[in-house]
Amino acid sequence: MECFTHSGAQAVGVCKSCGKAVCRACVVDIGVAIACCEKCAKEAADLHEMNQRGKKIYGIGVARKMPTGVLMWLMFGTIFMGSGIYQSYRNQEIEWFSLAFGVAAFFIAFIANRRAKDIGLQC
Repeated sequence: MECFTHSGAQAVGVCKSCGKAVCRACVVDIGVAIACCEKCAKEAADLHEMNQRGKKIYGIGVARKMPTGVLMWLMFGTIFMGSGIYQSYRNQEIEWFSLAFGVAAFFIAFIANRRAKDIGLQC
């Protein structure tokens, strides 16, 4: 492959930003990629930064943790189930709404956790 700018010069890589082939005379090394000019170097650095931030947002490459939405539904389930059990015990009558909402919240937490695992979402 030949350099886009210098015909006849052997290319050493492809610009991360614009995709043009670059030779040793043209290359701008930014550490994580190569570029053909300063404008493309800035663009390539910005692309790298966006990718790194995206990895952090979705938890890619870090220890797996439970998503916040799942924790929230587990908390709701625990609060409502506990309240329903307590009210049922105290009043000697089953507190159907709290118990039903607690069970529904646990079910939603289960479904949300499965979905998060399937799509690899960690937030």
